[in-house]
Amino acid sequence: MPELICFQAEANTAMFTIYSKLRSDGYTAAVVLDTEDTDNYVQAACVAQQTPGILCLKSKQKLIDAKRLCSEEMSETIIPLHVISGCDHNSGFYGASKKLIADRLMKSKEECQLLSECGLQITAPQKVIQDLQLFVIRFIMVTPKARL
Repeated sequence: MPELICFQAEANTAMFTIYSKLRSDGYTAAVVLDTEDTDNYVQAACVAQQTPGILCLKSKQKLIDAKRLCSEEMSETIIPLHVISGCDHNSGFYGASKKLIADRLMKSKEECQLLSECGLQITAPQKVIQDLQLFVIRFIMVTPKARL
């Protein structure tokens, strides 16, 4: 299928470029990505909430519906959260696991707002950098007892 040729260097960028092309051309059947890369799971969770159609991830012997990986609300912040916490190179950030950080995030509309505005422009404005610093200091570096 020459119309699906992709010259992206990163496999995950190529997969989602092709997925976008399929959907924009009217392809409506389910699409399955055979990957176990955390970055791809995070991207799929976001893309599945924003793009019509069924997107699944193959994990060993089962299929995972990417739309069920997170809520629509969380999909707006999951990529900035994943990036700021070190993508799939780190299992935690300042001593907090990514799951713990995500659980905290879902309980705070203010923190969701800070992250949802990140990454909307190629060059990050100073306000975005300040918001990210505020997010890390107030939301990640603080111990649970200090938050009470």
